[in-house]
Amino acid sequence: MMSAVTTARLGREYDKFLYASVGDDNNGMPLTVLSALARVDVDPWEEASKLTRLPPGSAATQLASLLGALRHTPVTDLDPARLAAPLIALLPRPPDHAPFFLKVFAQAAPAKHPQAVSTLLTVSTYLMFMLLIQWLMGSLQAPSQTQPTQPSAAMIESPSPPTSSVGAKSPIK
Repeated sequence: MMSAVTTARLGREYDKFLYASVGDDNNGMPLTVLSALARVDVDPWEEASKLTRLPPGSAATQLASLLGALRHTPVTDLDPARLAAPLIALLPRPPDHAPFFLKVFAQAAPAKHPQAVSTLLTVSTYLMFMLLIQWLMGSLQAPSQTQPTQPSAAMIESPSPPTSSVGAKSPIK
């Protein structure tokens, strides 16, 4: 049996799932997911936590197998495979922290070509990295180029023609 501290820590996020109706037992008593899991000797809150972390299809299969174990306890109108998917939909889903553009890309990516998608992501990441490096290098060099240089007086004066002493004749007086 779970202690009060353990159940208080879990909160109420699984209440919709755990208190959802599975059907009636042979005595006409309503059977919830909580009571069904308890009847197969599974901790309901722990199982709900495990099912939340699984993909919906796998979670539905796991729940259907647990509900199928109720065969020794007669339950009227119990079809585990049919009941599992709607019950799994009642579980809270962990928040998805992926950026929006990655979610859109993942939905648009072809499922038949995972290698192509992986290569595209690698190339895109490389290009983004190179653009970031280029931008950083440009921003580090920009302050030294923003100060205009003053031309020196020697640069402004016109250069004197070259004088050559070779082959020069002295003027006649």
